[in-house]
Amino acid sequence: MLTEETVVDKIEILEGGIIQVRKSTRVYRDGIKIAETYHRHCLEPGADLTEQDSRVAAVAAVIHTKEVIDAHKATTDAVKAGLEPDVKG
Repeated sequence: MLTEETVVDKIEILEGGIIQVRKSTRVYRDGIKIAETYHRHCLEPGADLTEQDSRVAAVAAVIHTKEVIDAHKATTDAVKAGLEPDVKG
């Protein structure tokens, strides 16, 4: 019997407060894992979290402070305007 499960198996915090999420899709035959694939996506500060795993949303609630969201927006706006962003670090 084949079964499949998808789990969030990695949550990473990247520079600027970006959260990278890795989902693992695992296929089992009679309870033995026979295949595994990965999908990654990133969440920018201020992203909509309604469709995210509850653990991802909990991490974002801590990491995506108003200050982080404002800094990300300022950097994004500067890049869109063709300016060199003011990166502090």
